[in-house]
Amino acid sequence: MKVADALAATLKAYGARWAFGIPGNDVLETVRACEEAGIGFVLGKSEPSCAFMADAVYQLTGKPAVLIPALGPGISNAMSGIAGAMQERSAIAVLCGEMASNRMGIYNHQVFDHVALARPVTKYAENLNPKRAAQQMAKALDIALAYPAGPVFLNVPSDYNREEASAEEAKAPAQRAVTLLDAASVTRLRTKLAAARRPVVLAGRGALIGEAPAAFAKFVEAWKLPFFTTYKAKGIVNESHPLCLGSVGLSPVVDTENLAFIKEADCIVLVGFDPIELRDAWLDAWPQSLSVISIDWAALNHRIFPVGEEALGDVPAILEQLMPGSAASNEWKVGRLDGLRAKVAHIVRPRSPAKGISPAALFHAVSAQAKDDWIMTVDVGAHRILANHVLQCRVPGQLMQSNGLGCMGYAVPAAIAAQLVHPERPVVAMLGDGCMLMTQGELALAAERELPIVVVVLNDAALALIKLKQSKMNMSPRATDFKSPDFAKIAEGFGAKGVRVDTIEAFGKALAEAVASRRFTLIDAQVDPAEYWEQM
Repeated sequence: MKVADALAATLKAYGARWAFGIPGNDVLETVRACEEAGIGFVLGKSEPSCAFMADAVYQLTGKPAVLIPALGPGISNAMSGIAGAMQERSAIAVLCGEMASNRMGIYNHQVFDHVALARPVTKYAENLNPKRAAQQMAKALDIALAYPAGPVFLNVPSDYNREEASAEEAKAPAQRAVTLLDAASVTRLRTKLAAARRPVVLAGRGALIGEAPAAFAKFVEAWKLPFFTTYKAKGIVNESHPLCLGSVGLSPVVDTENLAFIKEADCIVLVGFDPIELRDAWLDAWPQSLSVISIDWAALNHRIFPVGEEALGDVPAILEQLMPGSAASNEWKVGRLDGLRAKVAHIVRPRSPAKGISPAALFHAVSAQAKDDWIMTVDVGAHRILANHVLQCRVPGQLMQSNGLGCMGYAVPAAIAAQLVHPERPVVAMLGDGCMLMTQGELALAAERELPIVVVVLNDAALALIKLKQSKMNMSPRATDFKSPDFAKIAEGFGAKGVRVDTIEAFGKALAEAVASRRFTLIDAQVDPAEYWEQM
């Protein structure tokens, strides 16, 4: 067994099934070992996209995915995706190529300090110790999977990879017992919940882990708790649920209404609520004096807002411990909840554009057609903010996005990863034309793999969100307009079916046909961005 095989065997033992990258000669042994261990290697078209795919695999499976960048320009290109995984809380293992050790300190072509580059945007970054390769890989994966999850980095010289592995025992994840609250804490927190007259719950990405969504649904229903989610936690409970108040975090216009509601609360319950998804309006969002209970897997150690009393451990088990002993009640009126939902719906309602398609109408059409088995991805920009307040998610994690770092170019790679993981499910990617221009090379990958993803491009020939911000700062638009191509024709060049539409009726028909056909399709939707100015 070579060192590369020891690394791959450990990754397999931790549940890794997919690796992504663009190989150079320095990583060929790593690619070989992964494939022979049963970890499929996917040849991407750009390194950031490969990192986004690895991120999406973790989000979908809870198991680490592997990124294999080549030395020098390979790893430097990948850094935005690795930084994204850090802020999206995704466990990915980066096995980076490096020059042979007998050239170090002398040879300088494509050479810089990979580990120094990786340390600020990973949880662990070190040069590989070839004598303890499996042990070090296991250590890195333990760190990657510890809450909150994140990327780890091993720098692997090409000659180390080919060395004979030392006689190490097989490494596997540690087994951990469920962590519960003590009886006194359970009594105290239940008493606090029972005393609250206007409690509200804020749920984040941490509430999607493992069995937490089912426990969360039981918890809010038993206590009759209205709840908001972050964008990534959408669908933790079907968003048509009468206690669901929608999503928070990015739209200043929508958050004005949501924060006003939260200010009426006399108790806030945070469940896996990570402020990495929130804009700065959430700094000091409520006073220190407010009753707050924070239920999470581990302390996040931030000071964005007061977290009150922390109940840390196995989230689903803790939620079960805190179930009420008898019928619960509070003073929230149905009319207040319905009123907030109506205000937000009015903000994000479709307008009648002078030409083209209303973006809100487009997302309403997607939401109307979506089924429980759909996976949807959305990219970064004005369209994403709107989508999160229009699309109703039916199941946990149904809408995938980059909402920590907010990386443009995420939606198509994430859709490809989703289709690889779940080949039987419909996958729909939604993105702006600026994002499509960044990532259109991955259309070739979708075609090569014969993946039946549906790509919806909201084409408005502008960076609409930046243009909106310029307008609200009383600035003239600069560096935001461009000539957008005919993406339908480009898609056809890659082997997809391309459709160009400029009415909402044509879009709805094209979407239904594309999903039903199970054929790789791109819909180039000509949208009018004017309504964004009132929606965010």
